[in-house]
Amino acid sequence: MKFEKIILNFIIIVFILYSCSKEIQYKTLTFFFDGVPDTVATVLTKDTLLKANNNVPIENLVLTAPETNRVIHPPYKENECSACHSEGTMTMPQPQLCYQCHDDFATKYAYVHGPVAGGYCTACHHPHMGEKKLLLRKGQDLCLFCHEKEMVFKNENHSGIDSTNCTECHNPHGGQDRTLFN
Repeated sequence: MKFEKIILNFIIIVFILYSCSKEIQYKTLTFFFDGVPDTVATVLTKDTLLKANNNVPIENLVLTAPETNRVIHPPYKENECSACHSEGTMTMPQPQLCYQCHDDFATKYAYVHGPVAGGYCTACHHPHMGEKKLLLRKGQDLCLFCHEKEMVFKNENHSGIDSTNCTECHNPHGGQDRTLFN
């Protein structure tokens, strides 16, 4: 009984901390889980994206692409801000907001990619504009932002892939095995 109270109090404390600011949420989640995306990387302004991506050539950031190459998310294009925003905040948290229109990949696959499992759609996608599929980065830079390049290319299956997009072999949302093969 005493142990159950300790666990219950612990859960309440984590819940309270998690419901605070984004910085406290991030610190709380990273204390318990590996691979939680850096909250700075999911901020939606061009300036913070550029700061968060200082290891990626600026020409590979989708927000610097010529406007003719950009894809505009339909609610944003149609000035339907209220579809996602209300009084300066999101109408509901990720990923539930995204799942109002998009597939819930967390239930579609036996194995789910970390950002999908964590509900961090904006770790890879920009909610307003981008190039193909509203991605934040191009090519391998998308995956190598989180996955260490040295570890990826140490795998013999990746020898000779050069600049091949990771998504040509791997599904970025999930798969039927842990390798997320297409």
